[in-house]
Amino acid sequence: MSTLAGDWYSSGTFWTGAGVVVALLVGIATVAVSYLTRFARQRLDFGLRTVAPLLGALDGRAEVELLHHGTKLRRPHLAEVVLIGRGRRDIPRAAFDNGDPIRFDLTARVVELLEVKATDSASATPIPQARTEGSALLVGPALIGRRQRVVFRVLVEGRPYLRCEAPLPNAQVRYCTFDPRGFELRASRRLLVTVFMGLWGLSVLLGMAFFWITN
Repeated sequence: MSTLAGDWYSSGTFWTGAGVVVALLVGIATVAVSYLTRFARQRLDFGLRTVAPLLGALDGRAEVELLHHGTKLRRPHLAEVVLIGRGRRDIPRAAFDNGDPIRFDLTARVVELLEVKATDSASATPIPQARTEGSALLVGPALIGRRQRVVFRVLVEGRPYLRCEAPLPNAQVRYCTFDPRGFELRASRRLLVTVFMGLWGLSVLLGMAFFWITN
């Protein structure tokens, strides 16, 4: 048994095959690192974290009403728009095309922007300025950090649905679903698929190399 093990270990074919496998792995790693470094994209995630009717079960009762500066709101909702900087690079102010802001259309009139807050402790990037215009929440132009997470709490008249127009030609902008605590439930599955395919390809490569070495 020890003789067989020694013959296998000292086999020139084994070391040739092992060298090929190592060279392939190094080549794949080099290409991957070069690609990620060269084509690292700016990424921005957004979504609605909370949508809550303020009248709820009391809606329709004449003796209960909600006023905003003396104006009665018929279908008031509280909504939280979440904005998260992703990717490997910050999104600088200069990245905004023509200096236009990100436009979050809530499809319902925004009564007031109640609060803007950062919910992460890792980013020291200042909170981007925001304002409202009709049914839209306008954010920026401003620096958005790659780890920055900002929540915009707004009062809207009617049930909101979120659409986004982002003048960021060099950034990937994607919609995500959030639970009330702010954690993402659904995002792009591209990274998961890429990792799975990479592992599958590596296992096939190693299997072929092992078969070639031992036969």
